[in-house]
Amino acid sequence: MFDITTDAQNTVIVHVQGKIIGNTVAQFRTEIEQQLQNGNNKLIVDLKNVPLLDSTALGVIIVALQVLQRAGGKLVLLNPQKAVSSILDITRLSSILEVYETEEAARNAFS
Repeated sequence: MFDITTDAQNTVIVHVQGKIIGNTVAQFRTEIEQQLQNGNNKLIVDLKNVPLLDSTALGVIIVALQVLQRAGGKLVLLNPQKAVSSILDITRLSSILEVYETEEAARNAFS
């Protein structure tokens, strides 16, 4: 469900596979919390393989964003599918979260 990569600039990319709803939200939360506890302050959440997420998953993302902002870090989203983008727009989170279409653009958000 998750594949974690780190680049030379210590940017962590959490590649997520599948829906983040119901029971899978707990796994998502655990993975994100682990990255925060490891002191990673540059986090990209890759949503290109996530067809759907629920409000609890959005809460995990917002809490991580707040924790990182307080610590001088940053969280961005990468390539959300159409349904996920719609959810971000409807909830107006697209105005709070930085969303990028390419991995290069997401990485450049940290420079």
